[in-house]
Amino acid sequence: MSGRTARLCAVLACAAAVASSARAAEAAQLPTLPERSPRVASYAMEVRLDDDGRTIRGSLTATWRNPGAATDELWWHVYNNAWEHADSVWLREARAFADGEPELPRAWGSTEVMRARVLGDAAGADQELAWEWMPPADAPRDRTVVRTRLPRAVPPGGEVRVALDFVSVMPRAFRRSGWGENGYLHAVQWFPKLAVWEPVDGGWQWNCLPYHFLTEFYADFGSYSVDLTLPARYLGKVVASGSPEPSSPEATPDGSVRYRFHAEDIHDFAWTADPEATIEERAFLPDEWRDADEEQRVAAALGASAAQIRLLPVRMILLLQPEHEEYRERYFTAIERSLYYFGLWYGAYPYPTVTCVDPPHDARETGGMEYPRLFTGGVSKGRNARSLSPEGVTVHEFGHQFWYGMSANDEFAHAWLDEGFNTFSTQRVLAKAWPGALATREVLGSEHTGRAPLQLPAAARGDLRGLLSLRRWESPELVLLGPLSFELRRDTSLERWIAELPPLSDYPEVVDDAVLANRQVHERDWSLPLAWPTYALDQEPMRRINAYRRPAMTLETMARLMGEDDWIRVMRAYHARTRFRHAQPDELISTVKEIATDRGLDWDRFWEQAYFGNDRLDYGVSEFAQYRSPDGSWTIDLGVRRYGGFRVPVEIRLVWEDGEFSDFVWDGAGEVWARRITGSERRPALLLVDPERRLLLDRDWLNNARRATPDTERARNAGARTWLWAQQMLHYFGSTG
Repeated sequence: MSGRTARLCAVLACAAAVASSARAAEAAQLPTLPERSPRVASYAMEVRLDDDGRTIRGSLTATWRNPGAATDELWWHVYNNAWEHADSVWLREARAFADGEPELPRAWGSTEVMRARVLGDAAGADQELAWEWMPPADAPRDRTVVRTRLPRAVPPGGEVRVALDFVSVMPRAFRRSGWGENGYLHAVQWFPKLAVWEPVDGGWQWNCLPYHFLTEFYADFGSYSVDLTLPARYLGKVVASGSPEPSSPEATPDGSVRYRFHAEDIHDFAWTADPEATIEERAFLPDEWRDADEEQRVAAALGASAAQIRLLPVRMILLLQPEHEEYRERYFTAIERSLYYFGLWYGAYPYPTVTCVDPPHDARETGGMEYPRLFTGGVSKGRNARSLSPEGVTVHEFGHQFWYGMSANDEFAHAWLDEGFNTFSTQRVLAKAWPGALATREVLGSEHTGRAPLQLPAAARGDLRGLLSLRRWESPELVLLGPLSFELRRDTSLERWIAELPPLSDYPEVVDDAVLANRQVHERDWSLPLAWPTYALDQEPMRRINAYRRPAMTLETMARLMGEDDWIRVMRAYHARTRFRHAQPDELISTVKEIATDRGLDWDRFWEQAYFGNDRLDYGVSEFAQYRSPDGSWTIDLGVRRYGGFRVPVEIRLVWEDGEFSDFVWDGAGEVWARRITGSERRPALLLVDPERRLLLDRDWLNNARRATPDTERARNAGARTWLWAQQMLHYFGSTG
């Protein structure tokens, strides 16, 4: 860096520090976190699980308080009916989006309402209610939405109590719900659940869409009291979204076991029972594991003391499969660090417990999903510690507690407000709490650090080659036999030999930067903008793109453009404003405009392009030429082009041969930025666009750099490793005869 540039940077840094300190002083009052939700929909339930381990018989009383205009209807979701036949909306869309016929549940599931009535007050009698299924025109047999008309309208602020008797048969483990062998049951979306009555386009409407493929759930906050009676084999083998009462569990006269769970300020209730699993509890104590540097950084940005952002103790619960004992500590570590970083950045986790369920192999379809105060992880045998499994899924599913769980957006319309925020947050936690994930090679069913130049393809789910390792075989999806898992415990000479190969025979460098990994989404075209309703996206890839990594990269780009101090304040304020509410898309940008005002960025234009628009963001080097003048000085021509319609300020860096550099900023106006430098005594070495990697939305980073002369070091390194790997393979197979 030149002396003049260095002095300028120092002045700017001082000015930025002063401005940051001033803003921090102004923000000394931390955003207030609400202590409770509006509690619009609350449930009291008595439930019994039959001996078959899949049939749930229940009665519930739902108390609904009207938050808006008067209505004489109640609408309900009955998600479990997506699995009663192949003509549900969910399964029809799955067939439309999948390549070929998708798998159907190996055993169907359904929910039947046996009786419904409005409960009278002290002066009135109960009144029976009739139900009307509300299928869409293109799926007339769908029964995931039902409507009932009330005998009289519920006024604004008024309440109504409705009692239901129902029977739910859960499917064989399928799409995150259902049962497995040996008594495992993951009971989710198992009861009729009230929809959301909310303002839409100037009027109040019931938001109650059918259960669509690759969309999730939306409901109001309330309290849950659940009496759950199960066969005696489930004693001490049940976890749930709520906290067990002190008397739980208790024996019943018929030899069953009864649990009583209670939870407040949640919007769903899930439970898992497994007589084969072990259940362990530990205390999360905020002072036992701390990141002092991060605490200081967050406190300084918020203008607060470390004591003001202190976290709360939480009871961590793990339901673990016996064959996954080796992952016990890794699960608990992942839960602990998730509680720490999410709480530090966004506000303390407010519930007394959080539960992680490790599903068995034959019910792995129930893994990787979130519910209030309970989530499912998932792992298979033989995972290398540096592949971050089960850490990755544990952090991600826990993170939903803050977005799906507390910000509680409409996931049918705006899945990105949950999945996108959570993908962004997950990658940051992984980057903070663990070393970068290394490439791993799979040797006959077990992972080892490093990546060989040539690998055999693995099965999509499970790995048939694992049978050859004689350690553990976890099968792929087999249509006739179902998922199988056997512990065999014996190594082969090939496995031992490959595991002991010298590091130089692999490509061992970090290949999964937790944050930059989101850029994999650039491999596909983005056909529709982020604002498009999730359920209306007619391609499966676009539903995943617009829900997960695209919004995560948008958030990361915004953070890097405005600076970390502003971003800490934005996210803390945004979460405080949406906690125990229903987050809306415009709340993020309004918070950004309120807090991040001094960076010279037009946030309205950015949001118009990033959210409502669909233009490509792509800056690249278009010219980098140098000429030696007769007097020995250099003439340098620089050119940067904007290849897409997305316009945002971008930094440009010219690196000289002596290692110093000169920086420029282009506002993106026009299609080309050009600059000629004459009479330079130094020779340029490299031209970089966006050198600090702020623009994760830039579609092509390969055109962001151009060297004056090629660098062949990496090619030589890769070539040497490839030759050594080939030599080792030939030596082994030659020695076997």
